[in-house]
Amino acid sequence: MSIQALLDAKGRFVPIISSNVSIADVIDKLEIDKAGALVVTDDNQTILGIITERDIARGLKAFGRNVVDKPVGELMTRKVETCDVSQSVEAVLRLMDERQIQYVPITKNGALYGIINMLDLVKYRLSQIDAEAAALRAYVTGSVR
Repeated sequence: MSIQALLDAKGRFVPIISSNVSIADVIDKLEIDKAGALVVTDDNQTILGIITERDIARGLKAFGRNVVDKPVGELMTRKVETCDVSQSVEAVLRLMDERQIQYVPITKNGALYGIINMLDLVKYRLSQIDAEAAALRAYVTGSVR
């Protein structure tokens, strides 16, 4: 399955935040969007970074409560791993495994297009398993011709 097909099924909503905000704003936006990560962008196309709950936890350890006043740029990951929409779902899964990351922004023609997280991939795999089980049941019961 292609990333495009997965995004068509789940939707292309990307939780984003601008680069000129504080971590307090990031925390609020994570809650509003019910997200675990925000793509940092000032134009909705160019990926400047990504900020995750894990980044905030590390910031809390380093700065204590003062972390909420820090600018997003101090905690965000600047070298963001991405995949193109034309790639396979397996490519995203391989990237997540190799880099030990849970969120991968998806690009199209170099611009932000969507985002895939580990839960999206679990749901995708479960739907594959369900389809395979249904096909096998149909075969065994003879309802496939």
